[in-house]
Amino acid sequence: MDIERNPRTTLAPAPAWNAGAPAIHGPDVYGASPGKEFLYLIPTVGERPVRFSTEGLPPGLAVQEDGRIAGRVASPGTYRVLLAAENRHGRAEKELTVVIGEDALALTPPMGWNSWNCFRSEIDENKVLRIAEGMVASGLAAYGYSYVNLDSGWQSGQRGGRFGSILPHAGFPDMGRLCGKVHALGLKLGIYSGPYVVPWGTKGCGSTSGRIDTRFAGRFDHERKYIGLHKHEAEDVAQWADWGIDYFKYDWAHTDMELAGRMGRALRQCPRDIVYSVTTSVRLADAATAADLCHLWRANADTAPTWESVVKNGFGNEAWNPFIGPGHWFDLDMTALLPRDGKCLTETEQIACFTCWAIRPTPLLVDCRLDQLADFTRSLLCNEEVLAVNQDVLGLPALAVIRQDGWEVQLKPLADGGYAVGVFNLTEEAGISPELVFAKFGLDGGIRVRDLWAKQDLTGRRESLSVPVEAHGAKLFRAVP
Repeated sequence: MDIERNPRTTLAPAPAWNAGAPAIHGPDVYGASPGKEFLYLIPTVGERPVRFSTEGLPPGLAVQEDGRIAGRVASPGTYRVLLAAENRHGRAEKELTVVIGEDALALTPPMGWNSWNCFRSEIDENKVLRIAEGMVASGLAAYGYSYVNLDSGWQSGQRGGRFGSILPHAGFPDMGRLCGKVHALGLKLGIYSGPYVVPWGTKGCGSTSGRIDTRFAGRFDHERKYIGLHKHEAEDVAQWADWGIDYFKYDWAHTDMELAGRMGRALRQCPRDIVYSVTTSVRLADAATAADLCHLWRANADTAPTWESVVKNGFGNEAWNPFIGPGHWFDLDMTALLPRDGKCLTETEQIACFTCWAIRPTPLLVDCRLDQLADFTRSLLCNEEVLAVNQDVLGLPALAVIRQDGWEVQLKPLADGGYAVGVFNLTEEAGISPELVFAKFGLDGGIRVRDLWAKQDLTGRRESLSVPVEAHGAKLFRAVP
């Protein structure tokens, strides 16, 4: 039995993202639809200025001085593109597979930020712009975080405009202008809605109009959240595409596939690529349909900044595994790193939460105030080795191979033939994890193991692994034959 003696999860500090030689991060694959707008910011750390170049871009795309790859590709295809970044300290290269096809969105889990935990319904254009600028200034964009997502609270109580769509409140005087400013940073903008007459988190704001559909009346009578008889998917999607929206979160309960399908068809037919997220109560019986209709789906409540919430949402979801893969992700909700209502996760619990989200893999949508990132939080969010597990192109979900006395050990196959190994102590006391014998899982001949949070190789080759982990804690390893 090989036991590491350091009981605490060591978190390697995140270096200054805008200093030293360049390094290119982000996924190894990225996709878009034929003929639709393409936008990809090459996630790069290193002292500025950085000179970007590419080889093998498909016709219709070009790289900008700031590292944005933009344009449109007319025909389907798969392209191997060499990305390069160079500054006065050196040069970095990375191969990116660009997939142009009809089902090429979200080939790895989306990474970004969501407004709900920070601002609830008190959201406006200035706050969103500050967050987008903070994504760049904090270095998150340089590690691959790209979505700035509005949750509920942007809507007014009116419909109108060119398309007869939901209108934003006065805090968003020009959504198209806002999208343009976010895109100019190399980032993408997401939006939220639902089929309710009164959407979640708002007061008197209409996301539909017309009479109440009596088939659904009574579901949420105590909150007056009714699904309207008249639907407006085509009008709303047309407006969002015209503004330049890149991501859409569709929220209602109980989440039915009829409404999910109506919205999914409208999104597929619109002239813009929009990643489609359905939340919050997809049934397991509808898993295959949900995976076909949308890129992300949820079957859980919001993740609160409590250990109980993290465990409830993050573990025990393996029945969904057959439906998870590139373009189709089970969403554990945003990471709950922001204290709320007098509750907060300890640093140890935050590491466990992020480890679980990374290895699952699930979208990494953070809720932090980006102008107030502590060193610990930056190190948590900007560990490129942990992010690589989440963004692995194989897209296979983790599986619990040991579940014993409050401990869980998970394996996730990786594209290079190795495995990510997550070790979780869900108990109230520090202890030694159950022994993982590699040979039982086809890993023979001595295994090289790397601690991803510490960014350190363990000494020697291993036949097994057992590690001490603090209570409510986790460690994440990469095991390679």
